[in-house]
Amino acid sequence: MGGTYTDAVFIHDNHIQRTAKVLTRSKDLVETIIEAFDRLNIPDEQSLNQITVSTTLVTNAILQNRIPPVQLLLFSGSGMRIDALPWPVSYLELSGEMDFRGREIEPPDQSEWGKLLTPNLHENPALVAVIGKFSHRNSLHEEQLSTYLRGINPSLSIALGHVWGQANFYRRSLTTYLNLSVSNLYHNFAQELQSAISARKIQAPISILKADGGIIPISKLRPIESIYSGPAASILAALTQKELTASSIVVDIGGTTTDIGLVLSGVPLLSSNGAQIGPYSTLVRTLAVRSIPVGGDSAIRATDHGFVLESYRLGPAYCLGGNIPTPTDAMRYLGLIDYGNERLAEEALASISMERRTPEFLHELATAIIDAVAEKIAVAVDSLKREWQEEPAYKVWEVLHPHEDRAFNTLVSGGGARGMTTALEKRLRTPVQLGVFPEVSNALGAAMARPTFDCTLHLDTYMKRYRVEETGEQGKWSGSLRPYLEVEGFLDTLAQQQAAIYAINIDDVEKDPFDFFPIVHGYKTVGQIIRGAVHLRSGVIGRIQV
Repeated sequence: MGGTYTDAVFIHDNHIQRTAKVLTRSKDLVETIIEAFDRLNIPDEQSLNQITVSTTLVTNAILQNRIPPVQLLLFSGSGMRIDALPWPVSYLELSGEMDFRGREIEPPDQSEWGKLLTPNLHENPALVAVIGKFSHRNSLHEEQLSTYLRGINPSLSIALGHVWGQANFYRRSLTTYLNLSVSNLYHNFAQELQSAISARKIQAPISILKADGGIIPISKLRPIESIYSGPAASILAALTQKELTASSIVVDIGGTTTDIGLVLSGVPLLSSNGAQIGPYSTLVRTLAVRSIPVGGDSAIRATDHGFVLESYRLGPAYCLGGNIPTPTDAMRYLGLIDYGNERLAEEALASISMERRTPEFLHELATAIIDAVAEKIAVAVDSLKREWQEEPAYKVWEVLHPHEDRAFNTLVSGGGARGMTTALEKRLRTPVQLGVFPEVSNALGAAMARPTFDCTLHLDTYMKRYRVEETGEQGKWSGSLRPYLEVEGFLDTLAQQQAAIYAINIDDVEKDPFDFFPIVHGYKTVGQIIRGAVHLRSGVIGRIQV
């Protein structure tokens, strides 16, 4: 589901049976999905075994600032002044501190809570996020404040930061804030969609695509993890049509934006940083992709010296009934695409220069517009290449594949792909391939996505505490001070329990080697800090047969 169009595909035995494309109605996304579903004309809807959705609901709500305010309460502790960070929201600091190992340094002052908390929390339903600097090591203070607040007002919606169990207090705070602020919006959408599907007597499970390219049951998603699922779908679509070990740059040209990503030896490159959305830095795992504001429906404005390709959309292309000339009109005039009214495309180009309307001039103008789009995309690709080379996963790939060519081929998809292939190949100076069914590549990627899964164990045998990074689970360790096989079995048990919640089969997970760090007091080893993890990487369930 993109900002301009919503794509749909019906796939059986890795063959695309039917496709559909409808205009996205941003104010009624469920109706848009159902319209696209109906356009597929699936013969036996009840026989479906999987429905996957990629939605811009949460992304758009955040970027358009359509989220309710959240009262952000922070146990910031000592150290760096947090007002030195660029907070995009207001917050309130409270006393109480844990150290980096999760040991209590200063207990909270509960008399302070009654004085500082706003009257709004006493009387009205409100959203409250509570985050401690080292709560991912020990969530005691967060839970104490949560209990106190629920005693004041049971109707409060409270989110605790330790469930995002990674370090980085700033990102963990904003991730908790955003996830809570969009929760009601997302859950209403999910319930409405499930009801619409159930009304058709369809029993197939519904999954949502995440930013890391994995799918998860619609009822299990933490809403903020659905941001940037559109760019992820573009990358996955490329995996369905390339060799298992192929490396390539993926360019998906939509109506409003163009998404760019990288596949290395058949594996999408994962960003080492959390997703950035608007002014918010988050801990959301995302593929190393970028969306740039240029697409087939980008507005073209006439100037005294020619034209300007704007970074926004003002409706559909002129040749498709719109009021503004766009790159799509240039593609139609040059015969690079076969949809849209050719006469209207000519009118659109003529409106840019009222004085010169000869066929030769209009041809030159249309070519210049296509080249301008290609230039913007190529500049972004060149910039991203430099960024990708700094990603840890890229550096590891370079070591493991020393002889592989770094001049990656490019796979182009999206509604504007057919008209841009030649211009991009000329500008990028590398082979450019048109994807299979490029107009519905997002739907293709979402439909073929498989689950992702991570379970990272952090164990401190001296403190006798463990935690799971992905879920924030914390507990007591009752095993030995220097476990080896014991900790392997413990991680396997935790992973199986977590996977069962999401109905994920983890028989083929990758396992990181365990890291063991001894804790020494007085020349004696008194315990260990241990880290281990299992992963199910992003990928697809098969290759599309053409």
